[in-house]
Amino acid sequence: MEDGFPYLPSGSQIILDRVAQQTVLNNIREQLRVNRKQLVAEVRSYGEHLLEDYLRESGRDLPDVYRKTGDSWTSLIREAGLTDISHARDVVPSSQLTEWSVLEEELLRRMTAMLCIDDPERAETYTKLVSENAPRYEELSDREQILARMLFFALWPNGGGHTSYDAGLQFLRRYPLVCAEIRQLAALGVQRSGYAPKGLGLGLQQIPLYSHASYRREEVLAALGYFALGGKTSHREGVAWCGETKTDAFFVTLEKDEKERAASIMYKDYAMSPEVFHWESQNATSPESVTGRRYINHKFLTKRWLLPCGMTLPEPSSSTSTRRRMR
Repeated sequence: MEDGFPYLPSGSQIILDRVAQQTVLNNIREQLRVNRKQLVAEVRSYGEHLLEDYLRESGRDLPDVYRKTGDSWTSLIREAGLTDISHARDVVPSSQLTEWSVLEEELLRRMTAMLCIDDPERAETYTKLVSENAPRYEELSDREQILARMLFFALWPNGGGHTSYDAGLQFLRRYPLVCAEIRQLAALGVQRSGYAPKGLGLGLQQIPLYSHASYRREEVLAALGYFALGGKTSHREGVAWCGETKTDAFFVTLEKDEKERAASIMYKDYAMSPEVFHWESQNATSPESVTGRRYINHKFLTKRWLLPCGMTLPEPSSSTSTRRRMR
């Protein structure tokens, strides 16, 4: 069905529009879903330690494994008896093993944040950052430091109590199974990407964000300098002025659900052409305000706009976050 029914008899044809095709596929997937206990049993029966191998042998896809926020491949293979925490006993004193396990579980609950990795540079750098012999933060190039901050805030949106990026990344590398899962998801994301990433162009060429790649909100804000340790580490609004890069980030949700949004924030945001996008400012922003004048006169003020667009993408169900493709 995803490939347009290529094996129909000669002269036969079934045509579904994009929305109908997705609806039918979602219904089929829902019928084939298994509960957690059944999934663990299936993982055990295949006996595969690597996520890619399990997906290939079972015919399942990432949404079958990461069904809701907090799910992880590591927790599945551990429940299936394919791995345990015995490796930790070599590096963690027995008295600290329980605390070590709790902290590891907190990181594993953030693995769904790694599902949006789909551009080669991010996948390569994240893989480098979670390797055993990763360089210190200060030894990274400027672009790698930005990507390190993106990974940091994807894992710890509120900073995680770490005093520096290097401290956070060193903490992460204490958990080899977490690092292994990040590496696997980075590789799978690039393999499965259906888009050719394109840099942001003049003025933002130093920022490792790409058009048509998928990002978490935290990654975008970290890349643009809005998030920083010792500064802002939270954001809930639909717009963010990033002074460091002189950029307004407009977090647009293209497919809005009237059941989940008040009428006052059902903004009419849509593409009018490949070059023109219709965007409505927040109700409190008047043309005379400082923000309004910046929007209107951005070309003269050498300010930039960025449109991370939230779209309906394959996501773990019950996720409260939105993956966004850069526009």
